[in-house]
Amino acid sequence: MASEQASFLGETGQLVRAVGRAMGVTFKNLLRRPITVRYPTVTRVYPDRFRGILALTYDPQTGEENCIGCRLCEYICPPQVIKVEMLKAEKRNFAKTFTLELYACEFCELCVQVCPTDAIIMMKSFDLATADRRELLLDKDRLHALGLQHEPSWATGNRLRDMQAPPKAAPEAKAGTPEAKAATTDPGKAEAKEPAE
Repeated sequence: MASEQASFLGETGQLVRAVGRAMGVTFKNLLRRPITVRYPTVTRVYPDRFRGILALTYDPQTGEENCIGCRLCEYICPPQVIKVEMLKAEKRNFAKTFTLELYACEFCELCVQVCPTDAIIMMKSFDLATADRRELLLDKDRLHALGLQHEPSWATGNRLRDMQAPPKAAPEAKAGTPEAKAATTDPGKAEAKEPAE
């Protein structure tokens, strides 16, 4: 009987301490200012590396689209939501059609990483909410419009590849130093000499 009473009191004490901790968190945050952003009237400032919706880009110097229709993004896409049809031209190739099923996209960024011309990038926005999935089937014109409408993310294909590449070797030693002379000698002649007896 005494052990049951001690067990009951122990469990009650644990319950009171747990409730006290929870209420302590509540009272601590009761007087804090709210951090809720009143979206969409107030927009957040996104960090440089924020990666949101996908878009296609234009070359700022020539005004031509960057996509050359190589289809690397289509081949690497895990859920196979990108479809590209190439249009061959005299000077360079273009994408005749480019469709992206954004409702099934995993946002894995593999298409951005493999793009050799930085034609497909991620933007600093996620605002494409809709009740109709057909509006998330993006064609080439809509993807270009998104690229002009939103601020691009830091992460482009070339920057991501440079970031993931192994570090570059340290610069070679100066030619006049003994280390540099030893490094330039013939490996066959540079064998260690045995001490004379």
